Amino acid sequence: MQVKYDSLKVLVVGCGSIGRRHMQVLTEIGVTQIAGCDSSSVQREQIRKLFPEVNLYTNYGQSLDEWAPDAVFILTPTAMHLSMATEALVHNAHVFIEKPLSNTSIGVDELEDLAAKKNLKVMIGFCFRYHEVILRAKKFVEEGAIGRIINIRAHMGEHFPTVQPNYLNMYYAKYSGAFELVHDLDLAIWLANQSVEETYGVFGSYSDIGIEAPDSVDLLLKFEDRLVSNIHLDFFQKPRRRSLEIIGTTGIVIVEFSTWEKASLAYYAEEAGEWITQEFSTKRNDMFRDEDTEFLQAILTDKPISCSIAEALKSIEVIEQVYRPIV
Repeated sequence: MQVKYDSLKVLVVGCGSIGRRHMQVLTEIGVTQIAGCDSSSVQREQIRKLFPEVNLYTNYGQSLDEWAPDAVFILTPTAMHLSMATEALVHNAHVFIEKPLSNTSIGVDELEDLAAKKNLKVMIGFCFRYHEVILRAKKFVEEGAIGRIINIRAHMGEHFPTVQPNYLNMYYAKYSGAFELVHDLDLAIWLANQSVEETYGVFGSYSDIGIEAPDSVDLLLKFEDRLVSNIHLDFFQKPRRRSLEIIGTTGIVIVEFSTWEKASLAYYAEEAGEWITQEFSTKRNDMFRDEDTEFLQAILTDKPISCSIAEALKSIEVIEQVYRPIV
């Protein structure tokens, strides 16, 4: 049965690049009642030009009171996530929070309790869990095609000044830095499907981009059952590169993202005795469309959320073992 979303009122809070992307996706999948909220006149003007039909607000509390949304997309700086999500739940709205869930685990349990008490959905936006090539790699793992997983290596780097020319004035530059590149940590934990027992980290501001927060992060995770993960994150690499390597007892799966829309999967299994490579061409918005669709369908059909608060808390707890920024 085709689920229609025209009955839902959605509020998008934070109208920067990620806010505009979600607005585009929501419009494409059939959401017709959308409002935006941002304190920046520059961001509101960009939304006005791209989506002239969208209602715009400057004050979050006012937007909740006047628009009375069924769902709120929180796409603001990380430190604001928990308080804004709480306020949305108090106004009886379901909540989508762009990753990471928060910059701290303090207050997360209270948010989860409030959502349960009000019977409202909260989803965290780890969009790479919905990427076609990652899902294919995960299927290999789950089917036992490469045996028991021994090691997961994740690598992500991009040049912050190129991605965000105004980067020195951003939240990331002072507080979280490369720890914001949490997709790859989340993927390692998700694929391991085990509890993390020990965490070690080396991080700092090592490049010449001039940010106060760490621009390089290396994490080493020891899981409960003979599995280790190495994760590298940085904000200085040219060109942008993301890769994932899953090493099992009988084979290897390697995922490489050459661009946002092109990726490859190389698979070696002991039985076949040779490498098999697949190329993937996707649109960047495909994974956003799939995650937004899951969220809205969960609201309308009362389906469970796969990327829940509990899931998103796992990566926060790992980071807190090695890094606690002052905010």
